[in-house]
Amino acid sequence: MPNKAMNGALLVAPALVFAFPGSYWLTTLIFSVIGVMALRRPQADSMPLRQSMRGLPMLWGFAIFALLHIALTAYHHEPAKDFGNVLPFVLSPLVLIAVIRHEPDPRYFWCGCATGSLLGLVIAVVQVYLLDAGRAYGFSNAITFGDTAVVLGTSALVGLFYRYADFQHTAQRVYLLVGGCSGFISSLLSGSKGGWLSLVMVIVLLASTATRSLSPLRRLSVALGLLAALVMFVTLMPKLPVLDRIVSAYQGAKVWIQTGEITEGSASIRLEAFKAGLLAGAHSPIVGLGRQGQLAVIQQAVNDGQVNEIMIEKKIIEGKASYHVFSIDNDLINLFARQGLLGVIGALAVHIGLFISFWRYRNQTDGSINALSTLGLLLVLLYFEFGLSISVFGVSIFRVIYATWAALLLGLLIVERGRLVDATQQ
Repeated sequence: MPNKAMNGALLVAPALVFAFPGSYWLTTLIFSVIGVMALRRPQADSMPLRQSMRGLPMLWGFAIFALLHIALTAYHHEPAKDFGNVLPFVLSPLVLIAVIRHEPDPRYFWCGCATGSLLGLVIAVVQVYLLDAGRAYGFSNAITFGDTAVVLGTSALVGLFYRYADFQHTAQRVYLLVGGCSGFISSLLSGSKGGWLSLVMVIVLLASTATRSLSPLRRLSVALGLLAALVMFVTLMPKLPVLDRIVSAYQGAKVWIQTGEITEGSASIRLEAFKAGLLAGAHSPIVGLGRQGQLAVIQQAVNDGQVNEIMIEKKIIEGKASYHVFSIDNDLINLFARQGLLGVIGALAVHIGLFISFWRYRNQTDGSINALSTLGLLLVLLYFEFGLSISVFGVSIFRVIYATWAALLLGLLIVERGRLVDATQQ
C-alpha cells in the first residue's frame, strides 16, 4: 500500500469516530484489513516482527482477557453475542502489523483526532442549543459521547504540546488547539461526570508540559490559572449541565450514605448498584454468577430488603415480562458479579499490559516517541477512570477504541523507535 494511502487512513479513521452510528469501528476494520493484506505479502523482516510482537505485554494482556472472557462466557451459558466482546482485542495484532509494515506518519493521527473532536463539538452544539436536548449524546448516549470526546481532545492536545515543532504553520497549531479544546467542551455539554476528573488531570499535565522551561512556581500558577479559567467557563456558559449535576450527585451520595435512600439518578443509584453487585459477587467470588445467577441473587436480596427494588428492571417484550439487573456502572464490580475474580483479572491484565508497554518508552528523548508513549499511558488512565462510573468492557465504543487505539499507538511507537535507531546508525 502506498504510504500516502496509509497516512490518509490514519487521518480519516479517528476523524470519523462521531460521523455516524457505529463509525468508531472504522479504525479497527480499516487497519485489520490492511494487516491481513500485509500478512499475504511476506517480507524479509517477518521473523523479527513476530519475535518483537511476542514480547509485547499488551498482547499478553489482551490474550489473557480474551481467553478468560470466552471461557467464563461459555461456562455461564451467556448469549452468543457476548463472545463478540473480545473481537477488538483479537483483531489488535492485525492493527499492529498494519502500522509496523507501512510506517505511517503520526502527524496524520494527531490531525485526525482534532478533526473528530471538532465534529463532536458540532454535534454537541446542535443537540444542546438547537435541538434543546438537556445533554449532548451523539449517536449513542451522553456518557459514551462525553468520555470519547475527552479521548479525542486529549489526543489532539498531546500531539500539539509534545510535537509542537512538527507543525510549523500557525494554522496547524491553532487547528490542533481548537480541536483539543472542542473535545473538552463536548464532554462538558454531555454532562458526563465520569470524564471530568480525567479532564482536570489532562489539563494539569499539558499545562506542565507546555511550561516546562519555566520555574516550578510559574508552572503551578499556569496550571491553576487554566483550572480557574475552566471553572469560569463552566459557570458562565449557558446550558452547561455541569454545576447542577455535581451538586445533585454530591447531595445524592450524602443522603445514600446516611440513609441508604436513592434520591437521584446518578450517584445514589450507582452506589446502590455497587452494593448489589458486591452482594452478588460474594456468592461466587471465583467465577461469578453470570447474568441469570446475578439476577436470581439480587432478586432474593430485594425480597430480603437488602437492596432497593429499583435494582431489578422489568421490561415488556412482545407481551411478555422480562427482568434484568439494573446496570452496575463500575468495571471491576460488574465483572466481579458476573465473572468473579477471574473476570477482574482479565480486565486488569489489559490495563497492566498496556501500561507496561507504553511505560517502556517513557524516558526516550525523541519528541515523537515521547508524545505517543504519553498518550498511551493517558489512554490507560482515562479508561481506568471511566471504568469507575461505567462498565468500559461492557460498552462497545469503549472496548473498540481502547483496544484498537492502543495497538495503533504502540505500532507507531515501534515505527518511530526503528526510525530513531536507523538514524543513529547512519
